[in-house]
Amino acid sequence: MSTLSKALAIALKPPATAVITGAAAGTIALLTYQGMLALQHLVWAPAADGSLAGPLRIFLTIVLGGVLLLLLARIEASESVDQLLRDAEHPRSRSRRKILVTALVAIVSVAFGGAIGPEAGLLAVVAQCAVIVSGFIARDEAQARAISQAGAAGVIGGLYGSPPAAAAITGDGESLAPSRLMSFVAGISGFLAFTGLSRSVFGSTGLAAIELPEPGSGSSWLLIVPVLVGVGMGAAFRWLHHGAEALAAKMSRPWAPMAAGTLLFAGLAAAVPLVMFSGHHEMAGITDALAGGEAGTLWIVAGSKILAVVLCLAAGWRGGEIFPLVFVGAAAGAATALMLPGLDPASAMAAAMAATLAVGWRRPLAALFVLVLVLESGLALPLLLGIGVGTVIDKVFFSSPEDSVKAETA
Repeated sequence: MSTLSKALAIALKPPATAVITGAAAGTIALLTYQGMLALQHLVWAPAADGSLAGPLRIFLTIVLGGVLLLLLARIEASESVDQLLRDAEHPRSRSRRKILVTALVAIVSVAFGGAIGPEAGLLAVVAQCAVIVSGFIARDEAQARAISQAGAAGVIGGLYGSPPAAAAITGDGESLAPSRLMSFVAGISGFLAFTGLSRSVFGSTGLAAIELPEPGSGSSWLLIVPVLVGVGMGAAFRWLHHGAEALAAKMSRPWAPMAAGTLLFAGLAAAVPLVMFSGHHEMAGITDALAGGEAGTLWIVAGSKILAVVLCLAAGWRGGEIFPLVFVGAAAGAATALMLPGLDPASAMAAAMAATLAVGWRRPLAALFVLVLVLESGLALPLLLGIGVGTVIDKVFFSSPEDSVKAETA
């Protein structure tokens, strides 16, 4: 092979790896997600008489899910979404057993009504595939890392419907540095595979589109109110989550946090069924409450959803918080719009979503990329206001557990 051919092969290898791996990851992620949804529908199928799940069935089904999670925890400890993303940096040190258990835990979490998104399961399944493939074709750690990172980016780009978000999230910290270019390419490839297969085979189920009421006219200056409400919701989630994790760490029995959290979540879900699942497919409940003028119900749902997500995450129900936080912001924004007649409901919901994510998820750049691409056009001002104000207030007024750890280790 000539010198020019070798140079060309070396130059084309990274983008080729990103495109092929990203597309494969997007395809595997969609198939896994469809399997999760099918199992979820099976678990929560209407009774023989056509009736939906009542409080007792909800409680017992979630408890059964918790029992399965306890059994899986005896095999191996599972990983969170953040841990899965960090481990993509060191693929050859990953434990196949831990990845497999994480995938099973995440699938059970989604199927049995956990108030979390499907990210952990999709990332774990793709990570398992990446580890196997890397064992056959990766010649060194760098190539194995490229395959692993491209797989993670393909999942995020497809599930969130946002390749830029995939580039911003994967890697150390949140940015769009030039070093993230291959993650962006893999995110595009994963997005195209995920979206194309969903539309052509599964009737567009599983796509990240969020339906809001039609945007209308309203007083723009009033948008600061839902933004501040969203900031409060995001801060409440973050601090409750930190407190719940600290409390769980103090429990002497390793199974105690999962058992206690599951029982509390089961009781909450039996009382307020709308807190179950990720919230992505439950947005209709918010729009119905908005149309009925049920501001009180919306406030209860928003607060209960925060508690549900915190309980699930602290109890080891593996998944992501972005879709639940979007749901929380939508409910709080809709409730705020009902209390302020001069406020456009769609704009209020978008502004509160953005602020809730900016403070609660603490990835404002990725949050903006996700919301801009999954919401209707014409909501740029509420989104930018929510992200901007939420980020500034978060940096100025709210300290972070992660920041404290970094300060201590600096």
